[in-house]
Amino acid sequence: MKALRYLGPEKLEVQEVPVPEPGKGEVLVKVKGCGICGSDVHGYYGLTGRRIPPMTMGHEFSGEIAGLGQGAEKFKVGDRVIVQPIDFCGSCENCQKGMTMLCLNKRFFGVLTTDGAMAEYVAVPEKLLYPVPENSDCYIGALAEPYAVAYGAVEKAGDLEGKNVLIIGAGMIGACVLQLAKLKNPAKLIVSDLSDARLKTALELGADAVINPKNEDYMEALSRLTDGAMIDTSIECVGVQASANQAIKCLKVGGTAVWVGMSQKEMTINMQDVVCSARRVLGSFNYTHEEFGQVAKIVTSGRLATDKLITKVVSLEEAVEVFPDIHNRPDDYLKVIIDPTL
Repeated sequence: MKALRYLGPEKLEVQEVPVPEPGKGEVLVKVKGCGICGSDVHGYYGLTGRRIPPMTMGHEFSGEIAGLGQGAEKFKVGDRVIVQPIDFCGSCENCQKGMTMLCLNKRFFGVLTTDGAMAEYVAVPEKLLYPVPENSDCYIGALAEPYAVAYGAVEKAGDLEGKNVLIIGAGMIGACVLQLAKLKNPAKLIVSDLSDARLKTALELGADAVINPKNEDYMEALSRLTDGAMIDTSIECVGVQASANQAIKCLKVGGTAVWVGMSQKEMTINMQDVVCSARRVLGSFNYTHEEFGQVAKIVTSGRLATDKLITKVVSLEEAVEVFPDIHNRPDDYLKVIIDPTL
């Protein structure tokens, strides 16, 4: 089969590799759609240490069952499925608490040395599969993973009905957060970003207002947009010092900031902005297996503007050139889907 192999920083090559054999409790999935995540692009440039060559990236994927391993019986050959990419043990302390994304024995498909779905086939445990309904397709199924990252953050934010919500960052995760937060009926949904192009998309996706901090005073704009009330809940989807501090400073007394972004490993935070106004800061990392299942249903239900998020669909061969293009022209892309069948 063909696979897009990561061979080192800025080195991708389509190679012929053996088709994996599904083991006990596993199925063989013929990949029909695999998203390119921002972390894959960072991995391509060797910036994170989270992709160890040689390996096959790809953790946002959906496809069709092509074979069954021993004991796999919940699905049949030909079924279309969405794959939850975090293979958890189910028995460690974190799994017992339901925090499967922090499993002490996990494998993450397409990360570190575990081969992922930028290939024609991948073998995965059957327990990680969710069905693609008849009224949906595998491209939309491949969006379930980034929507699940967003869902985990929106769920931690709690009740948003009638509240002022600020989303910082209008990239793929911010766009997913926006749509999921809107389902909770906030009073006002505001999005900030440094890209006017992304802010335009945010308005198309249902934002009530947008802010570009390059063009106006951030706090004055928020005060004007909320009639001085400011923000009940902020969701930070960038992960740099400036936006992390903005996510706190914008809050009402007792407000909550949920941090999803983690681009910058260490930063300086004004602790008085947290402590003196009794604000909360919550970290949100990925999603539980249960949350992923809930998202798989929402994403394929037709309730979300999934069509607005897919910028381009490419073959494995075309993907070699797309990686640097996403890096060099980030405003032009939300989600690129690789279809290995093309």
